[in-house]
Amino acid sequence: MKSTNVRWRVIFFIMVPMQLMMSLDRINISVSAPLIQEDFGLSLTEISFVLSAFAWTYALCQVPAGIWVQRIGSHKAIAIAGILWSIVTFITPFGSSLILLIFFRCLLGIAQSADIPGGINAINTWFPRQEKARANSIFLSSGYLGLAIGTTLTAWIISRFGWEWSFYSYGIIGVAVGLYWYKRFKNHPKDHPAVNQGELDLITEETKSQEENHEEGFKTSRKEWKALLGKSQFWAIGFQYFCLVLVESFFITLLPLFLLQSRGLSIESTGIVAALPWLSLAASVVGMGTLVDFIYRKTKSRITSRVPFGIVGFIISSSCLWFASQATSTFNMSILLMISMAGIGMIQVPNWSAVQDIGGKHSASLSGWVNFCGNAATAIGTILVVQTVNLTGNWNMGIMLLTIMGGLGAISWLFIKPNKSLFEEEQIENAIINNETSNTVI
Repeated sequence: MKSTNVRWRVIFFIMVPMQLMMSLDRINISVSAPLIQEDFGLSLTEISFVLSAFAWTYALCQVPAGIWVQRIGSHKAIAIAGILWSIVTFITPFGSSLILLIFFRCLLGIAQSADIPGGINAINTWFPRQEKARANSIFLSSGYLGLAIGTTLTAWIISRFGWEWSFYSYGIIGVAVGLYWYKRFKNHPKDHPAVNQGELDLITEETKSQEENHEEGFKTSRKEWKALLGKSQFWAIGFQYFCLVLVESFFITLLPLFLLQSRGLSIESTGIVAALPWLSLAASVVGMGTLVDFIYRKTKSRITSRVPFGIVGFIISSSCLWFASQATSTFNMSILLMISMAGIGMIQVPNWSAVQDIGGKHSASLSGWVNFCGNAATAIGTILVVQTVNLTGNWNMGIMLLTIMGGLGAISWLFIKPNKSLFEEEQIENAIINNETSNTVI
């Protein structure tokens, strides 16, 4: 039977719009930060607390969100989360003090915490292994494209209507997108009326128990979490993502401030320059998705198609960020920032493919852990860099810290083994122990 291609319609017309909306609701605070700082009379340290507040709650809620997604499914989880975070976005300008601004950003972090676990879980269910890298690249690049669009669009809205209107407009549109997700998305391809048996067989051919593994109500047990905590690559994949997002967080939260305060650019010029790296990242992620799948098809090796890109990507991203900070012209700085973000794209696709490889049916929980590590980096990194700038009077030492962490991230990939899932290793170890015990008894 000729296979239908509903899975690709699902990712392009349902998952992509939700990711775009999520990014718009996340980036507008960074572009608006200089004006919010001026309107509220905030110091650089105080505005850094506002910028990092989202990341603290977003990070802390990642593991619970992953468990929640596994229990109720991506369908309900993302719909509920999308509507809630859009409402929080809409009410943010009503914050009349520093405390209220931080409170609303914390609420946004809680509401958006289901986005990555829900998306990764959905892709793990809807796509066969040989297509997951491409599917991940589309999912991730749509978020980065949203950051590029959001940076320029928010700057345009701010320059004409005021910073508050980016929050109002994104909030209203986001509620509509959340309702659209609830109406159109299905937890499993078997539940979609347009999916034929050929496509269902293609999706589940490598994992016959896929339907059982991703049924609603499945959750990672306490015993399984204890087993995860004893695995070195569980910590390695979390730490490398901490390093990755630490570098990426500069672009998410601090680049507009850097361009305005250190380079003296206007708000509209800042919007354009800050958007270019996200376009580069989106293109890099799409290209990496195709390349990673191609190498996997040729080599059948998950190590070869994941690990080298993680190492090289860290070297490129961290070194080019440092060179960009030293560039004397805006043009050279922009090019280096784009290359740095392209290096981050080299890591993102192998990272989430490796999460699915080693997580298996526990991918939502593992993705929650990995995303917790990444967003803890955003929370810590934003305050750390700002405090370093305050102490030294320039941005160079803060960016140097990010460069060093990028080097440590590259080393971490040497401890990640995507060829075996964490629980497959556990099963093999148990089988060996049981076999040895049997031989001893005999």
